[in-house]
Order: sequence, then C-alpha cells, then structure tokens
Amino acid sequence: MTENTVEEIVVEEKTNMEGVKNLLEKVGLIQKKYDDIAEITGEKFNIFSLLNLTSNEVRTHSAFIGELLNIKGSHGLKDIPLRLFIQMLENKFIHIENRDEESEKMIDSERFKIDTNAAKTTIEKHIGKLNDEKTEGGRIDIIVEDSGKKALIIENKIYAGEQENQLIRYYNYDKKSPILFLTLRGSEPKSAKRLVKNEDYFNISYKEDITKWLGDCIKEATDKPMLREVLKQYVYLIKKLTGQTINKVMSSEIQDTIFKNFSAAEQIVKDFENAKNKIRNNVRESVIRKLKSKLGLTFDINIHNKVQEKNSGIWLRFKTPKTDSIIFGIEPFSGNGNERNRLFYGVLDLQGKNKDVFIENGFSNTEKGWWRERKSFESLENLYVDFDNIQFLEFLGKNKENQEKIAESISSQLIKYINSKSELIVKICNEIEKKE
Repeated sequence: MTENTVEEIVVEEKTNMEGVKNLLEKVGLIQKKYDDIAEITGEKFNIFSLLNLTSNEVRTHSAFIGELLNIKGSHGLKDIPLRLFIQMLENKFIHIENRDEESEKMIDSERFKIDTNAAKTTIEKHIGKLNDEKTEGGRIDIIVEDSGKKALIIENKIYAGEQENQLIRYYNYDKKSPILFLTLRGSEPKSAKRLVKNEDYFNISYKEDITKWLGDCIKEATDKPMLREVLKQYVYLIKKLTGQTINKVMSSEIQDTIFKNFSAAEQIVKDFENAKNKIRNNVRESVIRKLKSKLGLTFDINIHNKVQEKNSGIWLRFKTPKTDSIIFGIEPFSGNGNERNRLFYGVLDLQGKNKDVFIENGFSNTEKGWWRERKSFESLENLYVDFDNIQFLEFLGKNKENQEKIAESISSQLIKYINSKSELIVKICNEIEKKE
C-alpha cells in the first residue's frame, strides 16, 4: 500500500465523519424547531403519560372505553358513544363498500345491534371459575349487554399476550354475541382456534377504529369542553402508542435532508444499533457484577443469549442444591421478549413440566412456557425499565451514573425477591428431585 493510498483513506474517513456530523446537526436543528412548536402548542402535555397510565390495559384503556360505552357514564352523552361505536362496527364490517376483501360471506345486518337504551357495560366481568382445559370461565375485559341478552364482547390487548383458549372461553360463555378482538393495529388472535373470523370474532384496532370512533365522539362533545379535551388527550395517547405522533411536516423535512446525505444516514443507522446494544450490555454487565458481589457464594450467575437477541437475560442457578432446571432470571435486556418488552424477573422451570409442584406451593402462573412467576421492575425517573424504549435508552445514554443507577435498582430488587423466595424454591427443588 503506497503512502498516497493511505492519505486517501484518511481523507475519505474524515469526509465520512464530517458527513455524519453534519447530518446529525441538521436533523437536530429540524427536531428542535418542531419540539419548540410542540411546547408552544402544549402538544407534549398528556395527562395519561404524566400518571404513568399509557399502556395499562385495565386501569386505563378498558376503564376509559368502558366508561364511554356506559350509557350512564360520567361523560353525560347518554347512549351517543355506544351508538357511534355500533355505527363504526357496521361501517367496517357490514356496509359493502367498506368491507374487508377477506369477507366472502355477507354479515348479518343485525350482528352488532343491541338496545342502547337498556344497555349495561361491565369491566372485567367474571364468567366463572376456569376449568382444567381453560375453555370456560375467567374474565371478560369489557361487555355491553342489553335486557334482551344481546351483547358486545370486547377483548382488549395493548401489549399483554393472550391467555390459553381466551376467545374460546368467551365464545362458550355466549355463542350468539360477537367477540371484538381489540389490539393496537388489528392483529390476529392466537386463541381463536376453531372460531370463524368475521362471524364469531372481529378484529378491530386502536390505530384506525377506536381513533375514528373517538373522533366522532369529540364532534358530539362540542358543548362539553372538559370531556372534549380529555377525549383529544386519549386520541393523542393512542397515536403515540401506534407511532403516529411524529409531525408529518417534520418527518418530510428530515427525509429530504437524508436524500442528500444517504451514505452518512446509512452509517448513523448502523452505529445507532451498536450504540443501543452498548448501553444494554453495559447495564447487564453492571447488574451481573453487583449480583455476584452479593449472591456469588450461593448462585452461579451467567448471561443468557447475546444482548441484542430476543429474551436476552441473566440466569441464576443454585449451587446447592445443584439444579439446572429451576432458576431465577431477568429478561429481556434486548427489549425484545415477553411482558410488553419491559424488563422483568422471576422464577423459571426450564423443563416446563413441574407446573403442578409450583401450584401446590402457592405459585399462580399456570400459563404455558418456562416462567412460573414474573414481576415487573419498578419504574425509574418516571420511565419503565424497557430497553426498547428510546426515552429510556436516552436517559441511560446521558451518562454512566444513570446506567449505574438503573443497575443498582435492578440488582437490589432482584436480590430482595430472591431472599424472599429462596427457601421455597429449595423446597420445590427437593420435591421435584424426589418425584424423579
């Protein structure tokens, strides 16, 4: 390699660095401009975010939607929101011009009709004790029933996974009423099994259907300013959860800037992923060090999966009794796993066959899979511990002190949990060993 070539490489790398720096500065200026606009207009203020209620299915979303559908609700609109909700369903599934291409059969025009003047709305309705097959019993998220026993059954999913045979249980409770499977973007249910789409159950989304319905409700609340503003705040929350809050003009301006700086943009994308993984790995390594200093004599403590992989975590195995199947764990440091991608901790049964022993010893998680108990970590600085969340990663990226702060919080919560459960887990391990 000649000296001339080396100089050319140095110049090229310097040029690339300058391009990356210039692009970041330009995008930063664009974002600041629109952040200032959002601050002036009050767009950033959201009561649901301030109260940490953005994704709580029961306390926030089922409660809010259920109250609107309640003809005796505090909104004072009587049955108007319920009638608008039914109208939204009819427009989506019955009116021919709006129907999904998958719907080959004509849907009964009376499918969603209920007597709105005599309707009763219930949140978390108990429909009996779960049977062994989990095909009967449980709770319905939202149900609207009239005096003639016609009903609308709503299964509300934000981030939580479906329970085993969940839609089958609702169908067995009331085979005549439609089940509305409500998710952020209209996802397909996994628990439908033999049920027929657009006959037994119907997919609806927050992103399109609930947003449209709320828009209609806002129009009816013109003379109720407080209600109108709360509805607008809730619409904004939905848009935030479904990735629709970025100002379209700002987005277009950023795209135009990227068009002129493609190479720099590509480099930023690569380094952005590396930067996120570096933060995740730093925190995980710090947690491991803290755990080993307090629990190293009792447990073998190891990483599980690379930090960028799904369900990446930390596993803690007892040294005595020596067991490879019953362990304590934390996941996902990648921000890609269970529990809405937030970091959680608990007890794993890696054989997946000792559920009965755990139930006999007071554990209530009878779902399929390895986890016999899962607990969410407490939020820090009003942020959920979620390694996929940009705001959380930004907080950690500001300085090493923030990374140490979260590592200390994670390790101390886990140590407290382990100290409270160790004796019981040792007992369970011994019972399993005797059975074998």
